[in-house]
Amino acid sequence: MDLAMAGVGSSYRVLPTSVLGLAWLQTHFETNTWELICSGAVRLQAACVDELCRDASQAGLAVCRIPAVELVGSHGS
Repeated sequence: MDLAMAGVGSSYRVLPTSVLGLAWLQTHFETNTWELICSGAVRLQAACVDELCRDASQAGLAVCRIPAVELVGSHGS
């Protein structure tokens, strides 16, 4: 896997998981965002993630999109 998109609420964290994934992201984002990209701090809305995943897949990258997990109710008590 080269890129992971992890759901967080209504947005997705962009997580480069390989050198290829990181290098590819660097061609799509401004230089001043690279530190944020490397740390997994970049979040995108679902529509942007759709496009980013499509572009990355067409470029030959392996992409994993992990949906947000919503907890309903509480356990125990």
